[in-house]
Parts: sequence; structure tokens; C-alpha cells
Amino acid sequence: AIKLEDALNYDEPPGWLIPVRHSLGAILIHNGRYAEAEQVYREDLARLPENGWSLYGLASSLKAQQKNASEAAATKEKFGKLWAKADTKITSSCLCQPTTARKSLK
Repeated sequence: AIKLEDALNYDEPPGWLIPVRHSLGAILIHNGRYAEAEQVYREDLARLPENGWSLYGLASSLKAQQKNASEAAATKEKFGKLWAKADTKITSSCLCQPTTARKSLK
């Protein structure tokens, strides 16, 4: 699904509204597969560096792994700045799965 999505032509609004990496990462976190989720979010952020959904997911996956606390904190802070004026509070990297994240970024 990721390869197919990556092959889509750029369009505004996008032809596929919920990115596959967002839902895959959320499912991986939900199932305790944090390192795999981290990789999915890093791949997405390589394509879209300011993506709040993937920043949230990356911070969540790093926190869950108790890995690189300084990077996790910096990622959480970057997400907070990007999401500061948003009208939606998120608890997952995917809008389609709002309650899948096991741990919040509190």
C-alpha cells in the first residue's frame, strides 16, 4: 500500500486523504511494535518533514521504547509548536484511529 501511495501523482487535495504510513504507524504502536513504528514515521518525515501526525507518532514511538530521551523531547517540542494553533487534539498518528496510541505525550 505504501508503494502504491508513493506512486500517486501530487495533487491538492491529495487523492488519498489518510496516508498509509500514518495508519500503519498507529497500528504498530497499538501492537507494541515501537521500533517498526519509528521507522515508518522516519520514512514519512523524510518525505514531509513538518508533518504533525508523523512527528506525534515518532515522539510516541521513541518514548515507548525509552530510547533517546533528548530526541523524543525535541520531537515532542517540534510537534507542540506545529500543532499549537490546531483545533484538534490528537492521541494517535492517524485520524482514522484516534484511540490506538497506548501512551500519550503528556
